[in-house]
Amino acid sequence: MSLAGAATIAVVALGMATGACLSGAKGDAKGATPPPAAERDARRAEVRFPNDHLVVAEIADTPERWRKGYMFRSEVREGEGMIFLFPHADFHPFWMKNTLVPLDIIWMDDAKTIVYIESNTPPCKADPCPSFGPMRKTSAVLEVRAGTAAVQGLKVGDRLRITVPQSGD
Repeated sequence: MSLAGAATIAVVALGMATGACLSGAKGDAKGATPPPAAERDARRAEVRFPNDHLVVAEIADTPERWRKGYMFRSEVREGEGMIFLFPHADFHPFWMKNTLVPLDIIWMDDAKTIVYIESNTPPCKADPCPSFGPMRKTSAVLEVRAGTAAVQGLKVGDRLRITVPQSGD
């Protein structure tokens, strides 16, 4: 087995263990939509890029929100995203199962420094879906509309500023 093949198997296995967007709902996306309340109830964070571009991001900070991510959404508008906040740094591979639109996926370390960007990640059209992510531990992942990273000039080593409201806000 090649090193690349072994790495792919390791990423998939780790992803299944962490549940980060890998153990989502079974079945296809026909007719499935998230309950509107789930989107309304999600807390939002402000994510500022180095050029001061603002993304208002839904906060995925529970296992259910980690699993669901942007599944079944028909669009991701400019200036919006989803920030996955994990309680500790670990391997967090993502996949695009039941995700209907392409995304840029941005992995960050504890200091919110970008360690890896998967640009224009396509929706998965058939099982098994490939997993994406760095071969290093991260603690936060930002999903945004495909093309955002390139348009805003994001690169590995950039640091994002993330403002999370207090739980009572």
